[in-house]
Amino acid sequence: MSLTKMETEKCAKLAAEESSRREKPAGSVLLLLSWGHLVTDMAQGALPALLPVLKQAFALSYAQTSLLVLLSNVASSVIQPVFGYLADRHPARWLLPLGCLVAGAGLSITGRLPWYSLLFLAVAVSSLGVAAYHPEGSRTANLASGTRKGSGMAVFSVGGNLGFGLGSLFMAWLLTLGGPEATVYFALPGLFTAVLLVFFWPRLNSLQENVKKVAGNAVQGREGAGAAAGKNPAISPVTGARWDRGTILAFTVLLVYIIFRSWLHAGLYTYVPLYYTDYLHGDVHLAGYFVSVFLLAGAFGTLLGGPLTDVLGAPRVMAGSMALLIPLIYLFLHAGGGPGALVLLALIGMALISTFSTTIVLGQQLMPHRKGLASGFTIGFGVGMGGVGVTLLGVLADHLGVPAVFHALNILAVAGLLLALFLTRRFPWGAQS
Repeated sequence: MSLTKMETEKCAKLAAEESSRREKPAGSVLLLLSWGHLVTDMAQGALPALLPVLKQAFALSYAQTSLLVLLSNVASSVIQPVFGYLADRHPARWLLPLGCLVAGAGLSITGRLPWYSLLFLAVAVSSLGVAAYHPEGSRTANLASGTRKGSGMAVFSVGGNLGFGLGSLFMAWLLTLGGPEATVYFALPGLFTAVLLVFFWPRLNSLQENVKKVAGNAVQGREGAGAAAGKNPAISPVTGARWDRGTILAFTVLLVYIIFRSWLHAGLYTYVPLYYTDYLHGDVHLAGYFVSVFLLAGAFGTLLGGPLTDVLGAPRVMAGSMALLIPLIYLFLHAGGGPGALVLLALIGMALISTFSTTIVLGQQLMPHRKGLASGFTIGFGVGMGGVGVTLLGVLADHLGVPAVFHALNILAVAGLLLALFLTRRFPWGAQS
């Protein structure tokens, strides 16, 4: 037993020395992965900027336009567990350059396609590229983070947040310069990043090999402890806390809140450019800039939501977010298309997305022994449901017009506020882990 302990301590010391020696390469890998995350998520962010152009070019209804958003959301989020499962069973580093390349290439041909069916296929292919990159990218970023998982994953996540906003900005710029045919240049960032990832392939391989070596030593040192834990249900890693009915109800309410927020998010970035072009008669090539303001402000809002959650508690931040959205959406609908509308849109983005990390924290607090499952519900499930909401809003827009969509979004904000107030009453400062 003592020999095993000595070997474990020696392995831990060697692992620490190895980690310290390779600190700089790991940092560069994180930056590279974050850049890949940015470029890949640009494809998702660029689609809303394309929608007004595609709607005119293909004479689409609002329901058909919304179907493209549904396809993008589902194919880029629901499919991710499949790629994650493959990456866990077999090395899948090839998904990193392939994901970047396919995400950009699929969207780059949309401006030159003759039929809606091919457009549908191109959006699906691009979304699959997005889905392919994320599981292996986050997995590799976790390995490159060493013991500082939070800081490392923050670096990786920032790339995605920025990419989502910059994608619509880049696409709007291309459309302004060359019209729909200029979308072909959207493939260039993905191509460049794919080449860059292949160039750094030995460094990625070296990181994986080091982790495998350290992990193998650690497993040997933990075999005895793992066996003991398996015999004791109190410390078993698969034994979770029993839920009472109140906790189940609270988690269900949280999921419904997340679904409403996803509908609000997808509805806004889909219908803001359509409202600007169809009802305010703005330049179709400038509509993407409105989306960029909304998305980039949302990325900034994520930085505010975390500290506010620590101070006020998750339910109160969630309630405050929805309470702010109600007047902001109403004012945006009556602000026209000038600078005031851009300011209101930025505030809407900040208020709405500020609760993204907040709901993840609350979900993990409600499921302290199932944090991975809680994250899957609060992240992947919510994103997929956003596309469903957009499709329903598309039917509403076809029958009652685009302004009716914003009235429906305000009703969703009111419903979200009521759900958050319920959670505030039950967990004033958040659930306890």
